[in-house]
Formats: sequence, C-alpha cells, structure tokens
Amino acid sequence: MKRRLLDLLASPCCRNVMEADCEWDADLARLGHLLCKLCRQRYPIIDGIPRLFPPVELAPGVAATRESFAWEWLRHPGPRPAEDLAVFLEETQIPAGDWKGKLVLDAGCGMGRYSLACRSLGAEVVAFDLSEAALRLGPPSDADPGLHVVMGDLNHPPFRRGVFDTVFSLGVLHHTVDTQIAFRRVAELVRDRGLLTMWVYGKAGRLADFRTNPLREDRKWVGRHRTLAWLIVALRHAISDLLRLFTVRLPVRLLYPLCYPLAALGRVPLMKYLTYSVHPDFRVRLIEDFDWLSPVYQHHHSKEELSAWFQAAGFTVLKVLPHGLVPKPGVLARKTDG
Repeated sequence: MKRRLLDLLASPCCRNVMEADCEWDADLARLGHLLCKLCRQRYPIIDGIPRLFPPVELAPGVAATRESFAWEWLRHPGPRPAEDLAVFLEETQIPAGDWKGKLVLDAGCGMGRYSLACRSLGAEVVAFDLSEAALRLGPPSDADPGLHVVMGDLNHPPFRRGVFDTVFSLGVLHHTVDTQIAFRRVAELVRDRGLLTMWVYGKAGRLADFRTNPLREDRKWVGRHRTLAWLIVALRHAISDLLRLFTVRLPVRLLYPLCYPLAALGRVPLMKYLTYSVHPDFRVRLIEDFDWLSPVYQHHHSKEELSAWFQAAGFTVLKVLPHGLVPKPGVLARKTDG
C-alpha cells in the first residue's frame, strides 16, 4: 500500500478518515494495519493490499459470490492489452485522451484487466474488488506509483465521498444484493462535475423499450428484426433462469467442468446465441460461461432504469451504450448536482 491512499480512504465502519499503523519503506507499506480515527477499528494490510471489509460477517450470498469470482479470475488466461484497451474504451464511452491525469476508481476490478488498460492511458487508478482475484494486481501495483489495489465490499466502499474524477464499473453491480443500492454507494464517490460510467446485464423488458435500444454498427440486422430479437432474448433469459436454479447451488469445483460443453457451443452458428460467451478463445468462453452461471446474485435491468438512477443521483446522462443482440444497458453521465 502506498502512503498516497490515505488521502482517499475512509473507514467502512464509520466513513471516517483513517491512519496507518505500519512501517513505511519509501512510502510503501507491505504489512500493518489501517485504523478508523473515530472508532479505532483496525483493518489489515497484507502483502501491500489493504483489506477494508466492514466489521461484520459477510452474508452467505456475498461470501459465495466472493468465492466464485476468486475461482474464476484466478484461472482466467490473463490480460490481453490490445483487446482489453479496445473493450475498455468502447464500454466506458470515454475517449482515450480524456483519461490522462484523472484519479479513477475501478469499482469491481476482478483481476484488473481494465484497471491496467486505464492506467496505460495515463490515469491514476484505484482497483477495488471483493475477491482475491485482485491479488493478481499486487505485483504490477508494487512497481507502479499510479496503480493502487484495495479489497472490500461495494456496499460499504472504503473511500471518501466525492474524491474521484471518474468511476467506472463494467459488468459488476448486478452481482450485488441490490444493484440500485450498490449504484448509490458508488455514485457518491464521484466528485462534482466528475464522470460515472457503467453497464449491467440487460433484459428483454417491454417491447416498446427494446425497440429503442441503441445498436452497434455491426448489429444493424437486429434492428431489422426487433420483435424476433426480443423473443430470442426473452427465451435466452428464461433458459438462463432455469439453469441457474441448479448451478448456483453447485460447488464451484463441480460447476466449472460442467461449463465445458457450453463453451464448446459458443462457436456453433445460431446455437451460440443461447450461450453466454462467443469469444473466439475457448478458455475465455469457459470463464465467461462460468461467470454467468455461478454468482448467487444476478440482476437484469433496462436502460430506462439506469437512466432514472443516474438522474436521481444528480447526474446528467451523456451517452447510452450501443450493443448487439442481447441488451447491455450502459450509461456515461456527469455529476451535475453536488
């Protein structure tokens, strides 16, 4: 942990400022504790990463989610810098030149693919995650003064309110107990005039709303068959809900090999649209299918819901994310009402 983090952190117990009880070596602490200045609650720093979980036992669903994501991301084949950067820029909807010099939070970083992409654009990045997948960022963060790693719970974010220039959360908040509550917790971390960009899992929803979903340039055929696409998405969702009645109850060590046949279908024409990943790499499809079937919490939302949340939190919506066949509600917005 770098000393710089003390300027950004707040205790998850009281939301108060924190102080360090550790030995610093050139502004870097490998072991020690952080203390809440109000209630003196102590939080460990282990291998240079502060573990800032609230001082209560994690709910069973949250603990299970933490376990499944650790299993998943510690087995992912690893960062693909060019691909990750392209996806990051597309999904955040923020141009490459607008990141330099910004203080940024990756809210739900996983193994840190997009944290590294963001850092490559010149931002100072705080990578934050619930699971031990964040440990994969330990070595690069040790060597990089502009990259920080923090572990904790998005529902109790250990950061000061209004401290970040930009916060992004890509495909994460729908895996919390309540997506809207997690959104509010994250939104309050953005400074006045700062940016918040995120996407969550979508749903077929009302046909009238589905018809107005923005599409990527290479998915114009979906626009010509909106009703059929809507029916396919609804069927896919129904199959998913049925499968998940069983898969979320399976031990991760058993579910993981059961995802192999599904990953194989991800390259079969037409059938692939009923799976959960069509990535060209089998290993990535395997992980992404597991990612879909394993988490206890998986909520689905519409672009209308997201836009309403942003507006209620004092943000002005700037862009809505275009997508393919399956809705991928994403919004870029600026905080305008501090």
